[in-house]
Amino acid sequence: MMIVSLLRDLIEIQTVNPPGKDYETIVNYLKDLFSRLGFKTELITIPEEYIDKNYIYSPQHKGYKRVILIVKNSREPLLHFNFHYDVVPPGDNWITEPFKLKIIDNKAFGRGTSDMKGAIVSLYLALLRFNETPIEIAFVPDEESGGIGSKYLTEEIGIKPKEVIFGEPSFPNIYIGHYGIIRGVIKVFGKQVHASMANEGVNAFLEASKFALKLNEELSKKYNINLGGYTINSSNNDGIVPGFFAFSYYRAISPNEDKLFDKEIVDTVSKELGINYEFEIKSAIPGYVSKESDLTKQLEYCVKSVLNINPEKLVSSLRYDAIFYKDSVSVNFGPGDPKQAHIVNEYIELKNIEKTSLVYEYLLREKIKSFKNT
Repeated sequence: MMIVSLLRDLIEIQTVNPPGKDYETIVNYLKDLFSRLGFKTELITIPEEYIDKNYIYSPQHKGYKRVILIVKNSREPLLHFNFHYDVVPPGDNWITEPFKLKIIDNKAFGRGTSDMKGAIVSLYLALLRFNETPIEIAFVPDEESGGIGSKYLTEEIGIKPKEVIFGEPSFPNIYIGHYGIIRGVIKVFGKQVHASMANEGVNAFLEASKFALKLNEELSKKYNINLGGYTINSSNNDGIVPGFFAFSYYRAISPNEDKLFDKEIVDTVSKELGINYEFEIKSAIPGYVSKESDLTKQLEYCVKSVLNINPEKLVSSLRYDAIFYKDSVSVNFGPGDPKQAHIVNEYIELKNIEKTSLVYEYLLREKIKSFKNT
């Protein structure tokens, strides 16, 4: 079964972000795969100094190239697809091996199945059946760390297509926009001393723990917030009372929100607890909603025709790269389940990969039909 074969190949290439170790491997795989369909390919390497400046997990990227793959079958494409190939770390307690595809009850388990390598398979299957519509596909890295690949492609290379399709997990609905994210690190200061004289120091880990608990209590009243996705310890030695301890800060931002960081709340909590801290913003990406468009209507029609349902048009709470295509009309439809993104035991239903491929095919046929009628 081609779906399983392709998905297995993609999942076994461990494009975990950070650090991005196997990015070049998957780019070469996709280059060969789409070349077989007659696509012309172009590789764009993102300069390391650009990554140094924009990568939130720097310097973990050092030694690993960031490559964008552009494939196209026409000089003037009617439609641009943007699919990212990186995945988040798997985490623990999987029932299967996260990078060995496992099929259980027609569900394919593996890191990246829903988010979003399943969509790559859907698009390939659609093009295998119908490859007459002039299109361009961008396979980008580092979506999971703020969208560096798409940012570089649009802002530095200057690609500005009229219409863009994303394949993030949304099945069976359509995304017309997304929330944004602010990401940063809160560093809490203490006083470093020898562990045997702990009472003479100030343990930054304990201070940070109190701070994080109170911040979470206050901020979660208003927002979806995640503190401590990763931490930084100044000593990494149990013989030292840590002089500073840092934890990550991640908050979703609604598209109509103009205030990206609640400094007043953080300052109030720090003063209440007597905490000395610094906040470093790593990335602040606002939310975005695309304007109403013929593309959205066409995609909605195709989903209705193929799946015999009325899809909802939603603003995704999961950030994706539409924000970097602000000069374009964009819409998202992918085979993955958004509730499977980033979780342990991530899976995708195989039937949804096939159904999505039929929607993509229908859309490609509609685009070429409308183009010929103009």
